[in-house]
Amino acid sequence: MAEKEAIDRLSADTEGAAAGTCVADPTQALVVAASPVNRIVLSRIAQRAYLKVQAMEPVEARRILSAASPLSRPGLVIVDIDAQLQMTDTLFLHLQRHRSVSPRRLPLVITIIPSRLDASPRADHVDAQVVRPVTQEALQPVIQRLLTAVQP
Repeated sequence: MAEKEAIDRLSADTEGAAAGTCVADPTQALVVAASPVNRIVLSRIAQRAYLKVQAMEPVEARRILSAASPLSRPGLVIVDIDAQLQMTDTLFLHLQRHRSVSPRRLPLVITIIPSRLDASPRADHVDAQVVRPVTQEALQPVIQRLLTAVQP
C-alpha cells in the first residue's frame, strides 16, 4: 500500500508541474513489444506496480513518444528487445531525445533481453535490463526501484 501512496504522490507532483518542467508522467508506463502475448504479460506486471499502462507495437510507440502534449508521454518505458526491435531502432532515438530535455531524465527505460549472452553494454538511455523469462518477481522490483529513484 505504501507503494501506491508513493505513486499517487508522484502523480500529484507531476500535475502541479504540468506546463513547466515535467515532460513525462511517472505514473504512466508504455510497454513496447512486437508480440501481443509479451505486451499483455509486461502490462500486467506494470499494473501491479500501480502504473497506468499503454501497450503497443513499436510503430505505434514511436507515434506516442513524439506526441505534442508533455503529459501524454509515459514516465516509464518497457521495451521487449527481439528480432524485430533492436537497440539501434529509431524508438531508442526518441527515448534518448526525451531524456535529454527532461530535468529528471524521464522516461525511465527498461529493456527485456533474450538471454544474458545477448546482454550488450547498456546505452546511456537504458536504466535497467531484465532477462527472459520475465516474471513478476524479476520485473516488479526493478520498476519500483527506478520509480523510487525519481521521486522528488
